[in-house]
Amino acid sequence: MSSTAVIAVGGYSRSGTGRGPGVSLLKLTLEDTRTVPIAEQLAVVDLADPSFVLWHPDGSLLYALLEGDPTRVVAVRVSADGRTAEVIGELGVDGSGGCHLSFGTDRSTLVIAQYGAGSVVTVRLDADGIPREQIVLDDHRDHSDGEDPHPHQVVLLPGTEVLAVPDLGLDRVLLYRQDATGMIDLSGEIPLQRGNGPRHLAADHESEHLYITCERSGMVATASRDVLAPQLTRSAAGHRPDPGARAVHRWSVRSMTPASTGEGANALSHIELAEEESLLVVANRGPDTLSLLSLAMMRPQLVAEIEVGAHPRHFTQWGDLILVAAQDGDRIDVLRRTGERLEVAGEPIPAPSAACLAVRP
Repeated sequence: MSSTAVIAVGGYSRSGTGRGPGVSLLKLTLEDTRTVPIAEQLAVVDLADPSFVLWHPDGSLLYALLEGDPTRVVAVRVSADGRTAEVIGELGVDGSGGCHLSFGTDRSTLVIAQYGAGSVVTVRLDADGIPREQIVLDDHRDHSDGEDPHPHQVVLLPGTEVLAVPDLGLDRVLLYRQDATGMIDLSGEIPLQRGNGPRHLAADHESEHLYITCERSGMVATASRDVLAPQLTRSAAGHRPDPGARAVHRWSVRSMTPASTGEGANALSHIELAEEESLLVVANRGPDTLSLLSLAMMRPQLVAEIEVGAHPRHFTQWGDLILVAAQDGDRIDVLRRTGERLEVAGEPIPAPSAACLAVRP
């Protein structure tokens, strides 16, 4: 029985060596689980340097983050078959160099990481999902001791109300809470040793463990969460938990694991969990490989590695397939994961300056 998916591809189109059209939509078809996927080009939207794309949960809208000055977030309405797409809203925000966006704890907001400006911006969506106004900007220079901040991702940690933002320049993961008005406030941090450069992270389903790619050291950091008891209050019956107090979470880095066996520098990019959270998938720039790390032992262990196109900036998973955006290779590598093995599942799909991928819900 065949299965299909619509994949959104964001590719650099203006700056530097940008060769892409902006955002393109691809249809992938599999006749069965072992066949080579067939790729068909669908709609193309001419946009300036989309660095990240994100689908609305209902699949009707695609959000594209444009990396220019200022950063802009664009809403694109996509037809059911993916053959037509039109821009229906656009909003510029304070700052530049936007590189990632995510829904906030409230799905009526988007939260944007700006690598260039060193800040995090929250945007409100209207009832139709169109970005309408900037709510708040948090400048990471306010949390710096002289370092140059570079926030690179926003992740809503599963099972919590916490937004995690790895900052490559500060060597910290900053943790935020968002209130009912959409405002965000810093609530904690996970420090890493200087020189690691945290870029992206993946959290398990209970957010007890975070796995962080470190762009500057080539390592995957594992941070674990300890839950401290809520604050005690004094009463006539003695000390007892304050019913209004939240449990306090303290994070610590428990291990550092190389993500590749390749020689030379490894500027890690994206990371995701796979196989019911028993494996990590990691993209390596420099070695230009994709790695699998097993979580069966006390710390992640490298179990498989395979070559992909130049500069694998991002990837996404579709069933047992892994689609890798090789930015400098102008292609999407198509891999198949079987347990702890990786293999090529088909010829690379041409995709000029591909920077990010997203499977339509």
